[in-house]
Amino acid sequence: MTVLIVDDEVPLLKNLSGYLNSLGDRFRVLTATSAEEGLEILEGGEDDIRVLVTDVRLPGMDGIELVRRVKDQDPALPVVVMSAYGTATVKRKAHAEGALTFLEKPVDLEEFAELLTGLLDAGPGPGDATASAAGEFFLGLVQLLSLSERPRAMSVSCKGRSGFLLLRDGQVVHASTDDLAGEEAFKEMATWEGITYEELDASLLLDEEQNVHSSIPELITMVTGEAPATITAQVGSSAGRGASSGATGTGTTGEAQAPPVTQNLNNEEERRMAIKDYLHEFNGIEGFKAVALFTAQGEMIESETVGKYDIKSAGMYANNALLNAQKATDQMGVGRGNLVQIRAPQANVLMRCFNEATDFAATKEGKAHFHVIVIMDPEGNMGMATMILDKIVGKIADELR
Repeated sequence: MTVLIVDDEVPLLKNLSGYLNSLGDRFRVLTATSAEEGLEILEGGEDDIRVLVTDVRLPGMDGIELVRRVKDQDPALPVVVMSAYGTATVKRKAHAEGALTFLEKPVDLEEFAELLTGLLDAGPGPGDATASAAGEFFLGLVQLLSLSERPRAMSVSCKGRSGFLLLRDGQVVHASTDDLAGEEAFKEMATWEGITYEELDASLLLDEEQNVHSSIPELITMVTGEAPATITAQVGSSAGRGASSGATGTGTTGEAQAPPVTQNLNNEEERRMAIKDYLHEFNGIEGFKAVALFTAQGEMIESETVGKYDIKSAGMYANNALLNAQKATDQMGVGRGNLVQIRAPQANVLMRCFNEATDFAATKEGKAHFHVIVIMDPEGNMGMATMILDKIVGKIADELR
C-alpha cells in the first residue's frame, strides 16, 4: 500500500518514512520535498498511491494548491494535511468525513501509522462515489484555506448553482449563493455534491462586505449537527493572566454562563499541570535528557528530566546567550532571532526565547516573555525536539499571560 509524503523538512521525511518502512511490508513510502515534485509523482501514474500526506507550508506551490489540484483529479483520494501552526481547525479529526484529515506537528509516529492504516483499510467509498467525495471535500477545503496567511477567495459551482467564499485571517468573512447570504449560504454550499471550484484573486475582493460572523468550527457545527464546541472566554485574574471562564455556547446563541466560584481557585494548579503536560511531550523523543521553562529573569518555573543535568542553573546562561543572539540578528537586519543551538561533546542544547514585547530586551506587562531550554544526547533527534519546541511555546504563552 503506497503512501506519498510531501514535506520540505528532510529530517521529518526521513523520520516518517523510516518509521513506516520499519513496520515491514505494511507500507511502501514515496517522498517529495516540494509540491511540484509530489504532483509530478502523482501525475506519473506509475505508482498506485493510496494516501497523500502533505505539509501546508511548502516552497513554491503550497500544500493548499497541491491538495486542490490532486482533488481535481481524484476527489476520493484520502489526504492527510500536516501543519506545525496549530489552530482550532488543525486536528486529526476530519470534519469532511474522510475527504481530508488534519494532523498537527510534531507527529506521533505510532498514531501516524495507525491513522494511515485506518485510511488504507477503509479504501474508497461505496462505488467509488466521486461526486459524493467532492461534496464532502467542501468543508475540508475551507479548513485548508483557513491555514493560509493571506486572504483566499473561492467560487463554487454545482448543477447550475453558484456560490462565493472569502476568507481573511483564517476565518470565513463572506459567503453568498444565487439567493442566500452569510451563514445560510455557507450551509447551503456545504450540502452540494459534485462541486467544482476555482480559487479567485482575493486581493481584488477585499472590499466585500462581511456577512459571516461565526468561526469555522461553529460553521462546521451548523452543517454537521455535531455537539456545540466549548467557547472559552478570557478574564483577568489578580495575577495578571487570563483565566478560563468556562462559558459555552453555539454560533447562534452567544450566551455565556458564569463560571463556578471554585474554578478561579484552581487556575494556578491547572496552569502548572498544563505546562507540565507540554514539557512532557519531549519525553518520547530519542535522546531526550531534560527540558525546563524559565522566566526571562532566569527563575525556573517547571522542568522534566530523565538524566542528571543541572538544568536549573542553565537559566542565567540562556539569558545571556539568547540576548546576544537577538542583538546580533537585529544588527544584521535579518529579524529577531529566538533560537540558539549549542553542540557540546556530551550534549546538544536548544535555547528558545518567546517574547511578545516589541523590544526584545524588555518584558511588557500582559505580554508573555519566557525561555525554554532543552538538553539532548549528541545523537538525539534534534529535528523533532525543535518541532515540539515550536509547537508548545504558543500554548505556554497562553498559560503565562
